[in-house]
Amino acid sequence: MLTPVQISQDEEALLKDWHRDGTSALIRDRAHTVWLNHKGKTVTEIAAILYRRPNTVRQWLKAWNKQRFASLFSGYNGNNNAAKLTPEQKQQVALVLSQPPSDFGIPKEFWQVKDLKRWIRAEFGVVYESDRSYHFLFCLSRFSWHLPDKFDIKRDDELVERRIREIRREIKPLLTDPAWVVLAADETRLVWESESRRAWLKTNQKTVLKVHRSDDYQSFFGALDLTTGHCRLFSMAWQDYKEGIKVLRKIKHTYRDKRVCLVWDNAPWHRAKELRERLKTRRLLHNFYLIAFPPYAPDTNPVEHIWKYAKDRIAHGETSSFKQKLNHFKLTVIHRKFDYQV
Repeated sequence: MLTPVQISQDEEALLKDWHRDGTSALIRDRAHTVWLNHKGKTVTEIAAILYRRPNTVRQWLKAWNKQRFASLFSGYNGNNNAAKLTPEQKQQVALVLSQPPSDFGIPKEFWQVKDLKRWIRAEFGVVYESDRSYHFLFCLSRFSWHLPDKFDIKRDDELVERRIREIRREIKPLLTDPAWVVLAADETRLVWESESRRAWLKTNQKTVLKVHRSDDYQSFFGALDLTTGHCRLFSMAWQDYKEGIKVLRKIKHTYRDKRVCLVWDNAPWHRAKELRERLKTRRLLHNFYLIAFPPYAPDTNPVEHIWKYAKDRIAHGETSSFKQKLNHFKLTVIHRKFDYQV
């Protein structure tokens, strides 16, 4: 008995596309077979659904486990998408895609369909009729469709790497010391407006997304315990040093029996003179030890990844009020253990 195939979300989306829009019944049935098996259908059940022989279905699933998407087109002579590039040429494409396009005379930072199309035409004299074929080549080369991260032009990667190594050395003994708690921290703000990160829209048709717009917002301070993986949320009326001091007092109360190492970014209020003066005194905030992440490097802060995860989860959800949206956001953050580290 074959073990059900495991596929990623990107692979599942592409399989659905080929099942719906495949250029032949054979391609559509092969894509449908893989998806059905992933959903738990047995070989016998799939054969009955597709009116195919069980041995045929079994062969398709074995081919998928070996070749992934290439198995959808294997042996189908009428499919131009499979025949235009040889296996050796596809391997060469994968090697080229592993390098920046600028290495091949294309002044780009990362590959796009039009860049790949131009290079394949120049190198092999091949032009596919559909962009889907180029998507397939990207997929074979272990690319997936994601939004790129943005980095400030002032970022110094060498400085960032050196600073992160220093921070890791500094916090390593504290992570195992019961007298200390090490927290990565960051702020974010939610506004009362529907969010949509990405969507498939019909070509040549205007799409209107009706959204809530108002002045309502809520700021949060997140503190990720790097030992337990749990993130605590603290509401802030505004992101300034006065509200920050209130949050630090709450954190001190939460960890009243420990010293607190706080690793955060270089936001203006984090460096405010008034805050530093408070931290120098033997009053409420004297148990804090502050470490700064490198400048222009938000990706090094684990809490930034928590914000992205939580906002992605609530982006397409329908909420009837801003309070409901805030509750969804809070539950998404505090009810999960995160394994992000510095």
